[in-house]
Amino acid sequence: EILGLPLASLVAGLGIGGLAIAMAAKDTIANIFGSVTIVADRPFNIGDWVKINNVEGSVVGLGFRSTRIRTFYDSLITVPNSNLLTAVVDNLGQRTYRRYKTLLQLTYDTPPEKITAFCKGIRHIIDTQEFTRKDVYHVYFNNMSDSSLDVLLYCFFKVPDWKVELQAREELLLAIVTLAADIGVEFAFPTRTLHIESDSN
Repeated sequence: EILGLPLASLVAGLGIGGLAIAMAAKDTIANIFGSVTIVADRPFNIGDWVKINNVEGSVVGLGFRSTRIRTFYDSLITVPNSNLLTAVVDNLGQRTYRRYKTLLQLTYDTPPEKITAFCKGIRHIIDTQEFTRKDVYHVYFNNMSDSSLDVLLYCFFKVPDWKVELQAREELLLAIVTLAADIGVEFAFPTRTLHIESDSN
């Protein structure tokens, strides 16, 4: 008023300017809070294999604004830290055991005693291999499908990373294939039998 300036207009202008700055800084502040939350809660560390919404890969960097994830097809995805405040983070790198579940499908002409021997042999393989969990696993004749007799294999690997998991899985499956050959059981594949009736007239 002393300078003869329109006080009401100046105050209104400062208010609008402050609001604009606050709106512009909102995402930045949210990202900073997100990074602080990550540091405090430690949902993952550098190198962990994580799933965050539809993003999956290994964490390679954590900054004030974003977290960088290297996908398995080698692209680099930047996830704003503000998204991590509400996102569900699945940290696969922190697993003690890695589950493996599959059906081993045998042909329908497999006799019961060979199915029993096959299941027993797989249990022995799990009990003797290096990376398999010994206290929890299931191997049972589980179902009769359209084209096969199904043996359920449900087990866990205790391994440090995915590479060792693949090696352990390969070792297990090769031992099962060898067992099947030794016992004399064959693995089934989808088949259909077609009966054609001929008209004698």
